[in-house]
Amino acid sequence: MIKSFVAAGLALLLLVAASAADSKDNLGRPDPEKMRAAIAKMAGKETATVIYTNVKMADGKSDALQTDLAIVVEGEKIARIASMSDLASLKVDGASVVDAGNWYLTPGLIDTHVHLATLPAADIAAAYLKRFIYSGVTTVRDMAGDVRSLADLSRASLINEIPSPDIKYSSLMAGPSFFKDPRTFASGLGETPGEIPWMNGITEETDLKIAVAEARGTGASGVKIYANLPGSLVRSIMKEAKRQNIPVWTHAQVFPATPFDSVEGGAVAVSHVCMVAQYAAKPGAAYHDKRPDITAIKADNPVILKYIKALQKAGTVFDATLFVYPPASDDMEPSTCSREFAGELVKAFVAAGVPVSAGTDGVSKANDPYPALNMELDNLALYAGLTPAEVIKAATINGAKATGVDAEVGTIEVGKLANFAFFEANPLEDVKNFRSVALTVKRGKKFYRADYKHQGIPAMPWPEVD
Repeated sequence: MIKSFVAAGLALLLLVAASAADSKDNLGRPDPEKMRAAIAKMAGKETATVIYTNVKMADGKSDALQTDLAIVVEGEKIARIASMSDLASLKVDGASVVDAGNWYLTPGLIDTHVHLATLPAADIAAAYLKRFIYSGVTTVRDMAGDVRSLADLSRASLINEIPSPDIKYSSLMAGPSFFKDPRTFASGLGETPGEIPWMNGITEETDLKIAVAEARGTGASGVKIYANLPGSLVRSIMKEAKRQNIPVWTHAQVFPATPFDSVEGGAVAVSHVCMVAQYAAKPGAAYHDKRPDITAIKADNPVILKYIKALQKAGTVFDATLFVYPPASDDMEPSTCSREFAGELVKAFVAAGVPVSAGTDGVSKANDPYPALNMELDNLALYAGLTPAEVIKAATINGAKATGVDAEVGTIEVGKLANFAFFEANPLEDVKNFRSVALTVKRGKKFYRADYKHQGIPAMPWPEVD
């Protein structure tokens, strides 16, 4: 795949040179406007105007459809939203028209917890990303991996070298003891995990100004705080990250820090709902300890209720990841958090007004033509009791907030990126209708589901262990 990227890039550079050759001034310099247009073409950037007519929109803000809409997209952004009765007055010359009358529109879906490059494999990651974009997903948040690979994938997505959602990724910070974890070696191959900007071991002696600046320098959209840090350091990292204008994402528990340190310190989003139950059962449990017995813990546990109030006050988004928890079974260990119980926790969070996003932290089976996000949307409805409108909000508005991109995406508004998806069946009637995707639009570029031919995607590679 990397070779194909290079070949495509060389071909496009030749296109730019040819396009600019006929537009030089008497000193041989290319005309700046024509050069910019040629570069935009090289990068696959949309510049045309498209009007989507007869739109029926489920925006995640209410249980009702908005109907008879016309959405005008100019290049990558939404330029106008009008009623069909005002369409004639728009006077958009040269625009192409897409009649969306048989479809239902939502903002582009967002998976707030993926791992595309724990051990980089560009071809496999690209296959996952292709399945995402042709399934209505326009943004993913990668929660720690090899940023060298992630930066390349992100660039390829932005310039349409590969069909893919936009990729927002993180640089990881943790206590030095965490970097015995083999996943950190996989994500830092060629370097020493714990001593690199995207896998950084933090101590009291760390210059946090430099550490956060180095994290930003990787191109990361956020800092992920993972494990094995005291609350004072967690709060200090967040304070410096805020100063440098980069969001912080954390696990719900970062032992020996408490869940309250992350929320009250300013985390934009926290992940994994069952960690809250584990903390309530045994507040001093370390990341690598045996998980505590949680059979006596209920959603109305006083510690959990106190935590919910802290989340509500801070406006922190909770990345629940129901997908990673197994359905209840008779032989389940008392330390295992079932999907049913995880759903009860999420239900309590949502009832209190805590924004919950749709993250998976996993992938669907190789032969599944839809990504794991579809199962997470099912889980939020089935196990947490969310209405379809609340599920849409989790996968769009809340996902954008968790990822720190709500100024650009998450809702259908003038000035935001043209990121949305059309479905043949109404998602407000049943969340399983997200599997009826007809067209995804990302940054104005169209991806028709009919053009997607699913092939089995192999699992991400790991070295053989004797």
